Amino acid sequence: LVKINVTIPLEQEKIMLGNVVASKTRTRRRKPQRASTSTATHNTSTLSAAAAAPAAAAFAPSSTMGKKVLNNNTSSNKARGKAAGNKDKVESHKITEYFQPRRSERKTGKQIEEETTVKMEEALSSGSCEDDLIVYSEEFKGRGIRAGRSYVKNELVVEYRGDMIDYETAKLREEEYGRDHSIGSYMYFFKYKNKHWCVDATKESPFKGRLVNHSALRPNLKTKVVEMGGQHHLILIAKRSIEEGEELLYDYGDRTPATVAQNPWLVNS
Repeated sequence: LVKINVTIPLEQEKIMLGNVVASKTRTRRRKPQRASTSTATHNTSTLSAAAAAPAAAAFAPSSTMGKKVLNNNTSSNKARGKAAGNKDKVESHKITEYFQPRRSERKTGKQIEEETTVKMEEALSSGSCEDDLIVYSEEFKGRGIRAGRSYVKNELVVEYRGDMIDYETAKLREEEYGRDHSIGSYMYFFKYKNKHWCVDATKESPFKGRLVNHSALRPNLKTKVVEMGGQHHLILIAKRSIEEGEELLYDYGDRTPATVAQNPWLVNS
């Protein structure tokens, strides 16, 4: 038995090793990619890694086209690894990515205001807003009103209904009512368009706005004057969000010393 030693030059050994690796790689894919000139100058380990990479790594996915390409090797390796990991995934797209759906026309602030006004006028003329109010009675305050449903801020709650009279007529009535202590105070004075007015709701009626009690410390309603059909109306709107079952309260606003002296609850309740 004769032992023969064959010496292979170092450069030739590297080439053979590269061929072996390349041949193993070629059995994995149908169409091997020819190495570029810059790739041929890499060492054996670089050649092996490039040859072992899946064919999908040679081409960037269509979704990455047009994006900025980083020049550092670390970023390139990460990009190639990501592409190789997604080679079996099929990206799905929605048609809305290419054709934006037509949005419905948004209402302008003026349109919303007009719709709100129409709804308010219907509620006032029909009296339907009265249906959402609950009358209750207690020993100290007497009758009062609770919310039969929830309200949002600035929503119409009820109209303060009564006789709409001018200031001079109202003062004469007030003096008359003052002579009879059995008559409560149901007169609401206010100013509108530089003129003083009063809603006199002293006469008993089925309208519930006149029964809403006062609070200077925790009101959840406030008054507002609106015009409808050529006439102005005094309404109560939600000052904040109101939950169902809450007592409805607003500030009567009377701070005259004589009135407060006789009715201290006007400032401390």
